[in-house]
Amino acid sequence: MFAAILIILSLNFLDINKTRGLQFRPLSKMYFYYFISIFVGLMILGAKHVETPYIEFGQILTLCYFTYFLCIVPFSAFIENLSIQNYI
Repeated sequence: MFAAILIILSLNFLDINKTRGLQFRPLSKMYFYYFISIFVGLMILGAKHVETPYIEFGQILTLCYFTYFLCIVPFSAFIENLSIQNYI
């Protein structure tokens, strides 16, 4: 649980995009909805009993949660920075 909060606090260092608003970042908008679906899925699974299908789904969604912050956010920032450089 501590790692989930710590990863959110480290987002300032992981997001290397030059523009900060989501208005000009269409790829990040798409990934934001992916994050919302992961968050809602974890929230629903957190209310379930600790049984065999819910444990595995929770582990998969937890892996997706951390993958979002460690891989997808820097990757989308890198791709969007390349597209901004092409327009300048």
